[in-house]
Amino acid sequence: MKKYLIIAIIIFSLLATIAGLTARVNHLASERNIYQSNTHVLLDSIRHYKVNDSLNAASAKQLQLTLDEYMQYRASDYNLIKQLQADKKRLEQVTTVQTETTYEVSAPAEERVVIRDSIIRDTVRCYVYEDTWLSFDGCITGSLFSGKVKSRDSLLYVEHIVPKRFLGFLWKYGVRERRQEIISKNPHTEIVGAEFITIRE
Repeated sequence: MKKYLIIAIIIFSLLATIAGLTARVNHLASERNIYQSNTHVLLDSIRHYKVNDSLNAASAKQLQLTLDEYMQYRASDYNLIKQLQADKKRLEQVTTVQTETTYEVSAPAEERVVIRDSIIRDTVRCYVYEDTWLSFDGCITGSLFSGKVKSRDSLLYVEHIVPKRFLGFLWKYGVRERRQEIISKNPHTEIVGAEFITIRE
């Protein structure tokens, strides 16, 4: 009876050890895959393309960081997020986008009279321009332009999954990568940089 109890304890210990080692190997394999994916994302450039032949878009792959890694490598962004009073334990995703807007504008000048104390003091050249995305109104006095310039933009973010394919066929399974497509609705704006970070445990 004692012999069978000892054998049962040994078998149970071996099974527990095998289960523990299997879980550890699976965890390490998962970590390895994440670091390989992150390396690929960091070495890969952002894909730029056009939508409807005029709207600029960019595609950014998912970068997976722990909260500690994010705090270390993106400290300035993290400090800004803290100012939003967001609970860092519930932080899930952070997307940053850099844009550059270039306008080629042609606006006719108009003469405006400057009156002070009921006396005509000067005549200045003024420019007014307005469309959906840009408006400005200003005058040149001497060699100085003063006025107001407003530039508007609208960004659309679309997050999606790129599935794995079995032997390149149509059968899709699992997740190969997560991507975020960013589209600027302003045809004058170019997306020059983008980063899509998921905070993992």
